Amino acid sequence: MKRKKRKKGKSLQLTDKKHPLSAIVAMFLGILSLSIFAVICFVSGESDGNAGIYVGVVGLFCFLLSIIGFVVSWMSLRGDNIRPLFPTIASVINGLLLVCYLLVYIWGTFI
Repeated sequence: MKRKKRKKGKSLQLTDKKHPLSAIVAMFLGILSLSIFAVICFVSGESDGNAGIYVGVVGLFCFLLSIIGFVVSWMSLRGDNIRPLFPTIASVINGLLLVCYLLVYIWGTFI
């Protein structure tokens, strides 16, 4: 009788690790922030940059959503017994959005 050798990484592992709900919410906040920002960029472009104060306030709201999403995803990464997929994706999305928003606001201040 021959025994089959298990290949490394090919075995099925059943664990009780779960995707944290907070990380899924953080990823949703990042995607929501990005989609709202894309819409207000389109609106601002259509009005040749004279869209008014409301578009700027909505942009700051998107920045706030990204901050909240980044903090929530960072906190969910520190949790025990979790799968790190959604917290990692959410922190990358929100972190990149934060950097982009900061660059846009700094660029707008100096130009």
